[in-house]
Amino acid sequence: MRSPSRASAGRRRRHIRPLTRIAALALAALTCTTAPALVTTGPAHAVDVIGDDGSDIYTGTGGVVFPSSTWRGDETGRSDAAACDGCTWSITAFCTRADFDLGSCTASHLDCPADLIRVRVWLAQPGEPRRFVGAACIGGTPPPTRTEIGAAVREAASQALPALRAGAQPADGALIGVPAVFRTGQPVGGLVGADLSLLGLDVRLDARPRWWWAWGDGGSSWTASPGGRWPDASVAHTYRALGAQTVRVTAVWRGSYVVEGLGPFPVPGDPLTQDDVITVDVREARALLVG
Repeated sequence: MRSPSRASAGRRRRHIRPLTRIAALALAALTCTTAPALVTTGPAHAVDVIGDDGSDIYTGTGGVVFPSSTWRGDETGRSDAAACDGCTWSITAFCTRADFDLGSCTASHLDCPADLIRVRVWLAQPGEPRRFVGAACIGGTPPPTRTEIGAAVREAASQALPALRAGAQPADGALIGVPAVFRTGQPVGGLVGADLSLLGLDVRLDARPRWWWAWGDGGSSWTASPGGRWPDASVAHTYRALGAQTVRVTAVWRGSYVVEGLGPFPVPGDPLTQDDVITVDVREARALLVG
């Protein structure tokens, strides 16, 4: 099996603040006075819902994925963060400098699992100011980007493809002028909803193949069927010359994935391919008198 790839048009960049900075923000958040219930961003905090560059914890470009279990906002914001390939994203402390100065840091760790803090998530289209899309709970590591997930999905998908095992009938050789039947041993429907869970995320893969056959006699063709054993003649070839023919088949897979319920997104890079080779001995039919 080979899994060719092409150079990406541009590397995604992710800037990570030192962990000491994250720890300081977390400590500040956890030592603030807390209210008995979650305080949401409302009119009283309208001025604070602008990005505070000094409180950026993580920044990057391209899509970024937040599991639904850690997202604390409108689902549209989570979807936008994952799908916006050309965006710049940033994650800031939930409480701004003004909140800390006024002693009004009231919601930086409520409604988050232990050891996680609440943060704000921002997106910016090229040439536009960033906008607040939701809140999330994070720890000491940044959320995974689509670039990272896509690379991991591609590697996992190449291992998950059904094996390509070419075969032909008649098994002892084809007869000249009589169609030989071929098969790949792969499912006609490809892969549907295959579980590739990775990087701590729920990932499902769909992949569909087509097959390219080189028959060994100079002819070739594409098929949408994997072929099969007789009487399935969906993939067949008729030889007009005697001799051993080297038959090559390539399965070409294109796929997409859904991560944490978001997507589908295309598997990055060139299609995944598999190859197999068999030899077909083409013989002349002989008449046999019986009587």
